[in-house]
Amino acid sequence: MPDQHAEAELVSGKDIRSLETSLETLWEKARRVSEVLVQMKETNGDLRKRVEDLEAIEQRLMPELADKVREVERLRQEAIRAQSNGSNILTKDEKEALKARIKDLITKISSHL
Repeated sequence: MPDQHAEAELVSGKDIRSLETSLETLWEKARRVSEVLVQMKETNGDLRKRVEDLEAIEQRLMPELADKVREVERLRQEAIRAQSNGSNILTKDEKEALKARIKDLITKISSHL
């Protein structure tokens, strides 16, 4: 009988060590998950702030962009009127300068989009 009792205690000791090891492993995994969650919350906060900043910039640039679009349209209409009148109001250099300005404005508009 004493051998059976000692054997039962030995098995119980092994089971306890195994349980302790499993609990330590589980605790370590839970700690790592907690660290990752904290890091993700911080990153999420940073990203939300960046989105707010970009939206504010967009709101500031939209009126400027609308002004540029109106200016391009005005210049385009002016060029169409000049061509339809058959008159050469602009010299060759002025036409090239106007084309360059229109291209520049289109490039700026495209870069804002």
